[in-house]
Amino acid sequence: MRPRVLNLARQALDYRVTILQASTGYGKSTALAHLAQNGTALFWYTATESDRDPQQFLAHLIAAFQTASPTVNEIPHLFLQYPYPNEVRRAADALINVLSGVITRPTLFVIDDYHFAASPEVDTLVEYFLSFLPADLHAIVSTRYPPPWGQLPSWRAHGQVLELKHDALAFTRDEIETLFRDQYALPLAPHDLDLLAEKTEGWSAALQLVWQGLRANPQTEVAALLSAPDSSHGSLDTLFTYLARDVLAQQPPALQNFMLQTSVLREIDPAACQALTCTDCQQVFAELRERDLFLIALGDNTYRYQHLFHDFLYAHALAANRAQVAELHRCAAEFFRAAGDLAEAIYHLLRAEEFDQAGALIEQAGEDALRNGTLDTLAGWIEQIPAVTIERRPALLFYGGELARLGSRFDKALSWHSQAERIWRAAENRVGIARALRGQALVYLDILQTPEAEKLLQEALRLNDGTADYETQARLLEMLAENKLNMGRVGEAENLRRQARDLREDISGEDTLSVRVKLRTGHLDEAREILETWVREEQGQRLPPRGHRETALLLSLIYSAQGAADDAFATAQAGLALGARLDSPYISAVAQMRLGHAHQIRGELREALQCYEKQVALGDQIAIPRVRAEACWGLARAYGLVGDLAAAQRAATEGIEIGRSAGDLWIVAQIQLALGAAQVLAASDRQGIETLVEALIAFHGCGDAFGSTAAWMWLAFADWRLGERERALSHLDEALVVAQAKHYDYLLTTRTLLGWHDPCMFLPVLIAAQQRPKRAAYVRQLLAAMGLTDVTRHPGYQVRFQTLGPFRVWRGGAQVPRQAWQRKKARQLLQLLIAHRTRMLGREEIFELLWPNESPDVAARDFKVTLNALNKALEPGRAADQAVAFITREESGYGLSSGIDVWIDAHEFTQLIARADALQNSDAALDLYRRALALYHDDFLRLDAPYEDWALAEREHLQTLYLRVADRLARGALERGELDECEAWCRQILARDRCSEHAYRLMMQAASQRGDTIQMRRTFNECVRVLQEDLGVPPSPATRQVLKQASGT
Repeated sequence: MRPRVLNLARQALDYRVTILQASTGYGKSTALAHLAQNGTALFWYTATESDRDPQQFLAHLIAAFQTASPTVNEIPHLFLQYPYPNEVRRAADALINVLSGVITRPTLFVIDDYHFAASPEVDTLVEYFLSFLPADLHAIVSTRYPPPWGQLPSWRAHGQVLELKHDALAFTRDEIETLFRDQYALPLAPHDLDLLAEKTEGWSAALQLVWQGLRANPQTEVAALLSAPDSSHGSLDTLFTYLARDVLAQQPPALQNFMLQTSVLREIDPAACQALTCTDCQQVFAELRERDLFLIALGDNTYRYQHLFHDFLYAHALAANRAQVAELHRCAAEFFRAAGDLAEAIYHLLRAEEFDQAGALIEQAGEDALRNGTLDTLAGWIEQIPAVTIERRPALLFYGGELARLGSRFDKALSWHSQAERIWRAAENRVGIARALRGQALVYLDILQTPEAEKLLQEALRLNDGTADYETQARLLEMLAENKLNMGRVGEAENLRRQARDLREDISGEDTLSVRVKLRTGHLDEAREILETWVREEQGQRLPPRGHRETALLLSLIYSAQGAADDAFATAQAGLALGARLDSPYISAVAQMRLGHAHQIRGELREALQCYEKQVALGDQIAIPRVRAEACWGLARAYGLVGDLAAAQRAATEGIEIGRSAGDLWIVAQIQLALGAAQVLAASDRQGIETLVEALIAFHGCGDAFGSTAAWMWLAFADWRLGERERALSHLDEALVVAQAKHYDYLLTTRTLLGWHDPCMFLPVLIAAQQRPKRAAYVRQLLAAMGLTDVTRHPGYQVRFQTLGPFRVWRGGAQVPRQAWQRKKARQLLQLLIAHRTRMLGREEIFELLWPNESPDVAARDFKVTLNALNKALEPGRAADQAVAFITREESGYGLSSGIDVWIDAHEFTQLIARADALQNSDAALDLYRRALALYHDDFLRLDAPYEDWALAEREHLQTLYLRVADRLARGALERGELDECEAWCRQILARDRCSEHAYRLMMQAASQRGDTIQMRRTFNECVRVLQEDLGVPPSPATRQVLKQASGT
């Protein structure tokens, strides 16, 4: 064993997990096996493709521990043997608990060939297992591809991951010399060593092949072995030719035949070999191992050939006797079909070009493939079937249509299903016709074309009527129910759904249809709880694409409706990631809309408009007009909020036309609500009332209590603005009755998708409602939730203060002009209160800070005048005898209101960072950190109060927070390889603290990763200069070490 590699592997004892990532032939398994030979306590598990199922993976994992340590008991296995809920997770917990009592010294645990078992479900399971390893158990994961574990960034940040790539495993020139001299007993001349090191780049498999050639014929020159048509790519064509002539040909004929015959198998086990060769396989396996002929043990008496050698054997067998290879594939197919392994049987039939038989098996396996989400496998099978065979088997056309539909290729899907229908109609196959119609209906359900779906489903039900296939009848009824829901006919949808459940005799559980019914009828809490449960249950599962029905997308819409901005954003981002992973433009288009809604709830209207425009582009790509209707809803609302009523009306008109054409009254009502709100905000109150009444009627027709409540609220607001106070309060009563009963408090108290962008605008109406005894207690409860108790009046807007940059103040959406302040001291008093926003300031303290050189009487007089000017600037419409809204007084103390009606960027900045810190490096934390730093345009009141002692402490505190978070973002970007972002954050840090050595080090490391040694040296020299100029000190040893490591000096 190479000491260098052994020492690297031993470092695994210092980390939670070591990832050994390299492509085939780099000797990963060999390097790890030497750890056991060197006295290291070790458990070993070799993964295979059959371990992609998490239950099987965990069963083998438990067995690996039990094999090496009999003290590992059977308890973890029990959870897998009985149908417990979440049995895999519970079995993993049991295994962790058992290992915690068994592992008493530093021990390594190897998962070899992890890439063969890697799947979303197994990835989730392994990540969970690694997260809770006992302290003395250290994992080494050997794989070809980087694991997609979400915890990796956190583990990296905490120094818990050692990552070794192929360059760590590749042989150096000296190691090649030692390998051939000491292990192979074939000393090489210096020029041969140089050539071998250059051509193979230390690739272990290639070195082994060279050794095999030199051992068989010592007179062969290394250069001859390595010669190839394209030497720039290190081709080993000559070696493979040599393998045929001087390795394979040198074996006994029986062994040659065995290897060539079994090369048709992907994995070799005694039963399969017996079926193909009629040979005593155990003896042959022993001979192959003895001759070191590339046989790799997979466990359970199963083997495979080394991948390169397997490719060579199969190509050689084809060249020698293609007909025999086809017959061997037919034999293997029959064996696997009898064993119940349809996937392997299909593989061999396709290789044998027995397409009709393969098609018959695909017909059997196709439904399971669709249900289990193994779409690529099914597509790969069908792509290999000739068109003439597919036409004889219309079920394959049906599967092709389903694959096209799930891939958002809707025109292609309709074409496939129509072909299947034509063939089944020609054969007068009623069941087949109904199946093809169902496939077409599914397409129209996906693209929300309700009339077409209705016609197809009714015919499919007619054809299915009278059969005993109750499951298909139930499925068709459910599809018809979904179509009714898409048309806004909730009652009919519920009735059809009940009929489907009666056919199944199913009285429990929820489905996507029932959740969408709850969403469209205002049962948002119930729908949210169900979806949140599904999100947890679906983690790690492989599911087929579900378009607009995806759990994350439905949940994001509900979060936006309820004002949960960050949750709406996170689930929309999850939907975008899902769309990218599934390569589904349909899912991506819906996710863009939901992301736009989330941006609106976060107050980011420009970003929201960008999302809707992206959705429109994606929607045009997939040609689904109904999806565009929701984008029009979002655009109408967003344009209304930015004051562009004409654009809002254009978007609403288009969306309403699409919705009515599709028969979807619910989306029409939503768009009408958004348009009515836009008209009211643009002071077109009477026009807005007409539109809102239309929305209210539509919501009532759909049975949507939530939408109706929102419409009543907007009607109340519009009538209040028109001076119709009694009518406004009457409308509000209608809203409050439902809001209180159905817990819609958030609709009145926070920013939501159907409600206010600034909830303060409705406060005058709510405050007036306190005088109506029937709802007074509930109104006071709502006001208290907004941080407003004992309030008797309010101007109807939020005041917003920018302190991290030029000082600015907004009343609602309007910036307070400079001349409105009347006195400079009024601005200073406000800034002083903001700087001390967490406490009340006494009069005398204010006098001392703002009028230090004045007598108490003069200071008191000036303070009174200044306070009056401040209140007038914030509330120009307040009468002298009315209560002040934003400046609070408690005895002789003064301060800012702490309710929803005051927003301060510095407070938001600190809150976002605190929330991100609590999340500990998740993607959500990254988003919060970025949002926080986006608020930081300059140091706190740097331009307005640069020398004031009362601003200094807050300025230093906020700057320290900024530098810490920027450093964290820079480090994270470097770890992810996002070098431009890393350097951008470092420049931001140095702009505020030019002596930040750590920022210089990060920039040096980023330049090093780019291979830009000149820039790295330039950054180091700049660090040297600045530190000397400002502090008179040289760079620290840590900075010099970065330079040394990166430059190799």
